[in-house]
Amino acid sequence: MAPHRPSDYSLGPANQSLAAARGASATAYLPKVEPLRMIGVLLRRSWVIALVVMACLGGMWMYLKHAKKVYQATGSVYVSARAPRVVESGAIAPEETRDLEQMRSVEQGLVASTLLMRVIDSGKFADQPDFTGGATSRQQLLTAFAKRVKVELRRGTRLIDIAVEDTDPDRAQQLVGLLVTEYEKWIAERQGDLSRQVAGGISQEEKSLRERMAKSEKALQDFRDAHPIPGIGGRNGPNSDDLGRIESELTRVKSERLRLEAEADAFRKFDPEHPDAVAALPNSERSSGVLSLVRAVQDKEVEFAKVKERYLYKHPTYIETFNELKKLRENLAQAARSAGEAVAKNYQIASDNEAKLTREVNAARSSTVAAEGLRAQFEALEREALADRTTHEAVAARLRETALAAAVPGPVLRWEDTPMLPEKPIKPRKTVMMALAGAGGIFFGLLLAVGLEVTDGKVRDAAAAARVTGVPMLSSVAALREGTDGDPVLISQPGSETSESFRRLRAALAPSPGHTGAATVMFASAKPGEGRSFCAMNYAASLAMQGLRTLLLDADMRRPGLSGEHLRSVDGQVGLADYLSGAAEPAKTCHPTALPNLYLLSSGTMQANASELLSGTRFPALLEDAYRWFDCVVIDTPPILSTSDALAISRYADQVCLVVREKASDRRDLRRAADLVRTSGGPLVGFVWNELPARVKAGGDTGPSVPVVRSSLPAPRATPPSTAMKIRQARPGGADSLFVPSPS
Repeated sequence: MAPHRPSDYSLGPANQSLAAARGASATAYLPKVEPLRMIGVLLRRSWVIALVVMACLGGMWMYLKHAKKVYQATGSVYVSARAPRVVESGAIAPEETRDLEQMRSVEQGLVASTLLMRVIDSGKFADQPDFTGGATSRQQLLTAFAKRVKVELRRGTRLIDIAVEDTDPDRAQQLVGLLVTEYEKWIAERQGDLSRQVAGGISQEEKSLRERMAKSEKALQDFRDAHPIPGIGGRNGPNSDDLGRIESELTRVKSERLRLEAEADAFRKFDPEHPDAVAALPNSERSSGVLSLVRAVQDKEVEFAKVKERYLYKHPTYIETFNELKKLRENLAQAARSAGEAVAKNYQIASDNEAKLTREVNAARSSTVAAEGLRAQFEALEREALADRTTHEAVAARLRETALAAAVPGPVLRWEDTPMLPEKPIKPRKTVMMALAGAGGIFFGLLLAVGLEVTDGKVRDAAAAARVTGVPMLSSVAALREGTDGDPVLISQPGSETSESFRRLRAALAPSPGHTGAATVMFASAKPGEGRSFCAMNYAASLAMQGLRTLLLDADMRRPGLSGEHLRSVDGQVGLADYLSGAAEPAKTCHPTALPNLYLLSSGTMQANASELLSGTRFPALLEDAYRWFDCVVIDTPPILSTSDALAISRYADQVCLVVREKASDRRDLRRAADLVRTSGGPLVGFVWNELPARVKAGGDTGPSVPVVRSSLPAPRATPPSTAMKIRQARPGGADSLFVPSPS
């Protein structure tokens, strides 16, 4: 029968919020960042960090002491925008340095492998052991030297900075100068080789062109001798000149004939009776007389019209004017006929001339065709000879320029800053290297400290215990003076910090105001030596001093603990083990102590099968009967990981409190103990952080013992009806009280 477990039991008001947080998440109440713990870890492991830093600094000092000193010689050269150019040969022109790409080419040329090998060979540095640095081949020597040379184009300028590192300061200065000198020689040799190659090709081409020019000129002269035609050497000959003249005359005559033809046609169509048609006559010498007569006739007609208006036809003025008009018309008709006949005659003459000139043109054309064909052939030969001569002259001029191009320098490098002899080494940098060694020592020291802290299984602070167990800390027990941890501290040191710690624990584990029945608090620990019995005794003493009748139950039936003094007495050999085995009654196992209201139920005879005894029905019946007599029941149990006794008891407790000793508990053991309590059904509510130093011998716990006195038990408390029913059901034989001696 399970003992009575009040359903309204809860933590004290001060810890109700912690209980709520624990119900939601085991570590919800813990701080996310613990700066103080981090500082504590650093302070505790500071010797590790200091040792690593000193080791790093010492190692770096030894390295700097034996390391070779490296010197750096620097210089800068100015690259001219355009090298001197005495010829206009694009193929062999010096390198242009006008744009950034060409400047980059010069920069890369100064670190080319060919140039670096020239520098090594010119200075015979391959024979110097301190220069080769252990290189066994030219490739290794070149690679090592290239790493020590730095060439960089200064941004926004035409300056190139050159820096060379070497263990010898004089040699470093010499190497900078050789880089520039050998570069100029290298460029000059390269241009010389190119000039010779170009000159050879141009020379062969010039010889071929000279032979071709001679052949073309000879062919031209032979053609001229074979065809002695006048004007063949000029632009036009006599025949072509006559043909052009005749064709020009023919064109003029043809134009005149057409004009006369049009004029003759106009005179044929002219009617003297209608002089208004005079506008159709062309404007010529012959038509001028006709036009004057036409104007005279028109004037006379106007005059005659006026006369007709004033006079009749028989009037003398009328007759005279009429006769004059008639005479003018006759003269106009005669003049028009004469002019037309003259124009017709001239037209006939022009037609004859045109026919004659046409015949002459045809004859001249037939005689000119042969001469023009010869002239075309001559002109073709002349053009070919001229082209050969021009090409030969150009190639000959290029050949002459090639000889000068070989002497033209490449990009002109002018020293802007001459290399100086370095006075101080640049490597190793002692300040920087020592600082790096110190920083590295701190870093690796921190890593080592963190690693040691992570691998350290000891629980060194309450926060770590809270993370491991998943429950809050209920109280922290401060350290005591030497030799005072065997008695209840609330009696021996009532004003000490340790006494106040147990008062805080009493407040934290106090039942709620509406609680009825006794409260059962079980104290447990993962391993021996955690201070479990000490905390149970002092907590029970704090309850008794508050006026609560308290039963301190020593459930460790494997080692004498709180019941040590009682068990050593003559008549004190019976206890919990004797009751559970049926050898004794509870009334004989429970005795008052020297402290009022505090009673001890001793462990009794040591039992090897304590776990089986605690798992029976007599232990819960004992607890149920204790609820009638006592206000609180405090149980001291064996270590959880040593035996299963505590797990068998935990399910009957209202509250299970772990005791964790500073620097004595192991994380894995503590976590395992908390998990076992929860798995067995025990209500784990928190832990007590014990700062007392551990005093554990090989035999087990050396905890305090409680002195007892022989007297009667107090009167029983009023038992609630529900509790009385459970007691009668659980009690063997239906006895009224286990704590009352039987009549026998």
